[in-house]
Amino acid sequence: MINPYRYLQAKEQTPNLDRVMMAVCIVHPLTALPQVYTIYHHRAAQDVSLITWLGFVLFGIVFLLYAIAHNVKPMIVNQILWFSIDLAVVIGVLIYG
Repeated sequence: MINPYRYLQAKEQTPNLDRVMMAVCIVHPLTALPQVYTIYHHRAAQDVSLITWLGFVLFGIVFLLYAIAHNVKPMIVNQILWFSIDLAVVIGVLIYG
């Protein structure tokens, strides 16, 4: 039988790792902000792959739905941030590409 409290027990044992993970989940998507800045500042996106960034958006939705279904808060935060940034790139490519 599966222990439904296994996640809670593990969480109690890793509070520092949980804090680091939440910070990483917020900071990691911000690493793509230079791409967004470059597209909108220079009003050019001809060297940016629309297919790649659309893939990021679409697969990110799957990850987000998974995180919501399993109530994995760091992953929910991470995927919402990634979705926002990925979508900003896609829109920039459509406008300036």
